[in-house]
Amino acid sequence: METRITIVCDNSISRSGFVGEHGFSCLIERRDEQFLFDTGPGLSLPINLKTLDKDLSGLSRIFISHGHYDHTGGLLWATQQTDGIKVVAHPGIFSRHMVIDPGGPEKPARYIGCPFSREELEQSGAEFDFVDHTAKTLPGIWFVTGINRDPGKSPQDPRLVVSEGEEFGRDPIEDDASLLVETDAGPVLVLGCAHAGVLNILDHVRDSMGIRRLRAILGGTHLLFYGPEDLPGVMDEFDRFSIDLIGVSHCTGFQAAVALCNRFGDRFAAASAGRVFGF
Repeated sequence: METRITIVCDNSISRSGFVGEHGFSCLIERRDEQFLFDTGPGLSLPINLKTLDKDLSGLSRIFISHGHYDHTGGLLWATQQTDGIKVVAHPGIFSRHMVIDPGGPEKPARYIGCPFSREELEQSGAEFDFVDHTAKTLPGIWFVTGINRDPGKSPQDPRLVVSEGEEFGRDPIEDDASLLVETDAGPVLVLGCAHAGVLNILDHVRDSMGIRRLRAILGGTHLLFYGPEDLPGVMDEFDRFSIDLIGVSHCTGFQAAVALCNRFGDRFAAASAGRVFGF
């Protein structure tokens, strides 16, 4: 049984005809089932699906990695394309995620969470299945969330905050989630943004799920917010999992992508909009 994972939304495009947009979404297909993981910011999802000659009429599930707008902005449109759809997400998806500009502290914090309310989405056909711990939500698909986090292995992005009274504190983005997809070629880890830290996620996959080898890792790694001194350790961990394919998207960052390409050669891929991976 082939599993196909198509990158629908990303900052970059793989070929002409697609629209690049800051965010992430991918379509997972196996047999006659389709699953959408994230929805991008909203503009590129319908355009790129049309370019791919795909639609969401037969969608089985929508999975959301976390409540930032660049992963949930297309959620309302996606639910409207179905006759009712179950949406799997962490219960913190509607948290008041905010961002501040470190270079301009006089500017007010800006909301970057989900642009739609739960009620609005439910009226359009969404049926929420809130999951706060790692669980197999469908045969062969694990929703990986609620993991233990070592702060030393987490990306440091001081811009992301939540309100604490009249002040702001660091946003832990507790709703961060990934997907572990079982394929005939081996498990594939799909990341939305990896706010929990890709190293913490890999620790959880190994220590709590007993998985020591991955066929592929795809999506946003958030390596943009790791220091250059940290990248060798991340790449060593990828090697310990004997990962055959490292396809990075969205929040990986140019310098990290170059380092990954130099280290892994043919095992590296840019997981840009329009790229299709078969397993």
